[in-house]
Amino acid sequence: MKRRLMSGLLALTLLSIIGQAALKDVPMKGSGSGMITAAVPGPNGVEISAIGEGHATHLGKFTREESIVLNPATGILSGTMVFTAADGSEMYGDFAGAFTGPNTAAGTYTFTGGTGRFENASGTASFSVTQSDQVNFTFEFAGTIDMN
Repeated sequence: MKRRLMSGLLALTLLSIIGQAALKDVPMKGSGSGMITAAVPGPNGVEISAIGEGHATHLGKFTREESIVLNPATGILSGTMVFTAADGSEMYGDFAGAFTGPNTAAGTYTFTGGTGRFENASGTASFSVTQSDQVNFTFEFAGTIDMN
């Protein structure tokens, strides 16, 4: 009987740990607007700097800075970004995507850590961007984040 009770407790403990691990990835979505602050031809394509602001789950109101490399021949883009939450915590990310039309792009964010409450952040999100002119754009993203 004692052995059966111990086995049962062990099984419950393992299920609890597995359940907690499964709950780590939580939905995240956000949107905002931004503007291109610089675009300079470089050896790997056009190097673009951009800033933006918006609102997202887990970030709340945020600002963000991006460094983008665009291959104008293929429309493929990649880069890095830093989201800064209202409390000063930063979340880092990489992204890759491509233009899907003359003024639209889509791709994937990969969250890679940060500071404060985002120190161990990881996850992915799909994003879409729409340019209203050569400088201004809006963006949306949705995916999951693990902040443990």
